Amino acid sequence: MAKQQSVWGIDIGQCALKALKLRGEGEGVQVEAFDVIEHPTILSEAEADVASLVRKALEQFLDRNDVTNSRVCIAVPGQSSFTRFVKLPPVEPKKVPDIVKFEAEQQIPFPIADVIWRWQTFSNADSPDVEVGIFAMKRSDIAEMLQHFTNVEMSVDLVQMAPLALYNFMKFDGQVAEQGATLLADVGADKTDLVVADGAGIWTRTIQIGGNNFTEALVKAFKLSFAKAEKLKRGAATSKYARQIFQAMRPVFSDLVQEVQRSIGYYTSLHRDSRFRQLIGLGNGFRLPGLQKFLEQNLNVPVTRIDSFRNLTLGAEVNAPVFNENVLSSAVAYGLAVQGLDEGTISTNLLPAEISRARTWKKKVPWFAAAGGVVLASLAMPLFRDYSDKATLGGPSDELRAARLVATEFKRLESDYRSVMGQSGGELERVEEALALYEYRDFWPSLQELISRGIGKRFNHQGLLTQYAAATSEEQRKAILEQIAAIARSDRRMVFVEQMNSVYMPSLTLSAGAGDDGERTGPARGYEIEITGRTTLSETQANTELRAVFREWEALAAQYPMLSVVDYSIKGFGDTVAAGRSSRAAGGMGGGMPGGMPGGGMPGMPGMPGMPGMPGMPGGMPGGYAAPAAGGEQTPTAEIPDPLFPNNPDEDQADDTRFVIRLVVAVAEEEDNEGAEGYVR
Repeated sequence: MAKQQSVWGIDIGQCALKALKLRGEGEGVQVEAFDVIEHPTILSEAEADVASLVRKALEQFLDRNDVTNSRVCIAVPGQSSFTRFVKLPPVEPKKVPDIVKFEAEQQIPFPIADVIWRWQTFSNADSPDVEVGIFAMKRSDIAEMLQHFTNVEMSVDLVQMAPLALYNFMKFDGQVAEQGATLLADVGADKTDLVVADGAGIWTRTIQIGGNNFTEALVKAFKLSFAKAEKLKRGAATSKYARQIFQAMRPVFSDLVQEVQRSIGYYTSLHRDSRFRQLIGLGNGFRLPGLQKFLEQNLNVPVTRIDSFRNLTLGAEVNAPVFNENVLSSAVAYGLAVQGLDEGTISTNLLPAEISRARTWKKKVPWFAAAGGVVLASLAMPLFRDYSDKATLGGPSDELRAARLVATEFKRLESDYRSVMGQSGGELERVEEALALYEYRDFWPSLQELISRGIGKRFNHQGLLTQYAAATSEEQRKAILEQIAAIARSDRRMVFVEQMNSVYMPSLTLSAGAGDDGERTGPARGYEIEITGRTTLSETQANTELRAVFREWEALAAQYPMLSVVDYSIKGFGDTVAAGRSSRAAGGMGGGMPGGMPGGGMPGMPGMPGMPGMPGMPGGMPGGYAAPAAGGEQTPTAEIPDPLFPNNPDEDQADDTRFVIRLVVAVAEEEDNEGAEGYVR
């Protein structure tokens, strides 16, 4: 490792600011400086002025340390962030970003515009499986953290979640078991971050139990102030009341162990071949006497408290004893600085893109100024040469006269070309007519995608059907079916589209607000789409969620220049669905649009994109109803096996809620879409 720019990793905790400055030296990393600044009041206390306390800590830090010419990397708390790990189906690498974006929209429990999210893939050379980590945090929370640094005029280059910084520390410092999984527990003031490193895999969870919980237990037991209880806790090992102190804190010990056991159990249920080999203890909360032994006895896993770092060397100006005394609380800052040196396993950065771009342009300003000077000089030289040559020549030369003759001839030929083109006999018009056949080819794919995305946003188990449809092996399909079966049928938030029919509407009336941001009014052409399907939710739930899907379609329609949503309604549930279906022919969406829209429509749809095909029942009547009797009366069948689980008697469609939705969409004319983002002619 060549000598690199220095990096400051800064972790603002509830009790103190911890900072570590690293620089790459040769093949290793050296500690150039470190600092720990305790807050006068714990930030989580009710009377604490967080903004003021953090500002004072940062000002004190800047008074004692130089951040000039160093990158600054900061941490955001794990409990205010969102982390999900998803296994990807076998797909081409170029399709991974689209799949990840879809998963992010499904998984992140906030509007996607209100968060900053990043992702990273994790794979093992011994396994074909690829897992993707999706990391997100609300923009407002990141802005609040960055504001602390803006207040003291400190620029931030990297924002990372504290648990991911801990993972970078574990991997870089060699704190991971060679075989099996390693669990790191960072016990802070108000929470405990759990990080699992298992080969190339990672898993995180934040527990809302920390050192303050032990202090509050002493406050209740001995009727002390928080400050006195904190002092009593720190001196518990040497106190003559040690037994009573530990007895008062025992319920918190038990709660912590229970949460860690739950986390280990959940992880091993997802990774059945994994075994935990060690637990690493970090954080000032781990200084509590007896905590290490208590965890080891109850978890049956070797527990190690980190007292030194393996892959750092100390610079000459670093006070080694003081540094080692603060090892337990410096791991997050260590992981941040490692990532700042581009040595971290996790490389995501939650710094808002607009800030990153602005900083990049600011750095380039001197280069632009220099480039501008060069351009001005290069422009001045030809101008000077022109005046010089003109003075030398004194008048038009023979070469100049020849050039003028060429220009005149070019204009004559251009005029002749226009004349010939005017006598083309309509060939150009016929070419343009042929090209017009392609004008509306994006309409049906866009409509399918709109319907599928709107359903997926409200029915959050729909992603399992997407994975099932994309699976390429029986083993993968079986695994996905096991996940679906694990969800009680009445709790499954899924929709199965069994049939779609369309009727061409030559004239629709668009009112203000229908399509094109409400600017377009008057007649238009389009389609009335009838969607027949079923869901495992009750009719009441289905009614609520389908109406919410309508609102999603309205919001999403702005992203599809070819169409706009005009109207929608639920035509019926249950028996009314079967009756309505019997009057329509099964198959795909109907014919083309006259006046330039090609015929043929869409082929028969066994299922929407992202949903597996649902075959019809015997007699051509999908959805569990026999063909109409001679008198037209519908005869419901007693049992209707679910096509996903044909051999499971507990998986019966008979109680599923069946529905018919009416959706009216207008087709945007070519002139409305020309130049629109995403429009392809």
